Amino acid sequence: MRKTASPSWPGGDWFIDRSSPEELTAFKKQEVLVAGKTAFQDYEIFVSGVWGKVLILDGRLQCAEKDEFVYHEALVQPAMLAHPQPRRVVILGGGEGATLREVLRHPGLEQVVMVDLDRELVEVCRQWLPEFHQGAFADPRGELVFADGRAWLAAQGDGSFDVIILDLPEPLEEGPALLLFTREMYELVQRKLAPGGLAALQSGSAGPWCRLLPDLNHTLRDVFPGVAAYTAYIPSFMDLYGFHLVGGEGFAWPDADRLTDRLQALAPLGWLEAGFAAALPYLPGYLQTRLAQEGRVLTDAASFRPGTGSEPVF
Repeated sequence: MRKTASPSWPGGDWFIDRSSPEELTAFKKQEVLVAGKTAFQDYEIFVSGVWGKVLILDGRLQCAEKDEFVYHEALVQPAMLAHPQPRRVVILGGGEGATLREVLRHPGLEQVVMVDLDRELVEVCRQWLPEFHQGAFADPRGELVFADGRAWLAAQGDGSFDVIILDLPEPLEEGPALLLFTREMYELVQRKLAPGGLAALQSGSAGPWCRLLPDLNHTLRDVFPGVAAYTAYIPSFMDLYGFHLVGGEGFAWPDADRLTDRLQALAPLGWLEAGFAAALPYLPGYLQTRLAQEGRVLTDAASFRPGTGSEPVF
């Protein structure tokens, strides 16, 4: 049998994102704008001819200019639209400022606190990614706090926030991030929500081989009476991504009529519209099956541990 020659790698400087030991995605760098290391992580921002500005943290793709609106609208807007009147909001994470930007779209908002561990990275993003934050850091309704998110949240009064948004990296390495995805963490979030409050989080890959998502779904259902999983395809990730919206006994996903009324008060969104948003909790069959049949409760003592077969493939 005749062997086909392997194609040669094209010239130029490339970022290689290894989604699994047997898969990779490559992004050609037109120009590296800035790169360095903070006290907490390595960072790089480069320009791609396809994706625009691209943010890399610890060697992994975080977001790209051309489609970051998909991820950030998916994370923020269902919670903000489902709550009848979100006045006080807290964001844990969200260093590039795009999550803050989406929260600030809402005219009835009184205060949003963004809590991020890495002051230096936020300043890098403020300088080099204005297309992402779009001036959100200068809005007087916003407050920046540089602290450990879980410790800061624990110090706040119970019932303090209408919406809590967890824009946190997946726990792919040993370290404190593991404790941001546990029952104890979500119990803390629940205590800090005001009556009728909602919390939203990104939940990792929702593809057929996802591993973190069923665990998070099981853990959240152990804490919150109302739990809805939903998904968004993120083109630059080349993956279907999972999210959760959670709340108390009275939580219900809003219908298209209610969403239409709420969306009229906002500047036009790029990804979310009323009919599409109303259908988000309807999941593909394989994912319904996995969420119903798989998953375990993650705790501080037995959290998500890479290398144990429980880590997400992507």
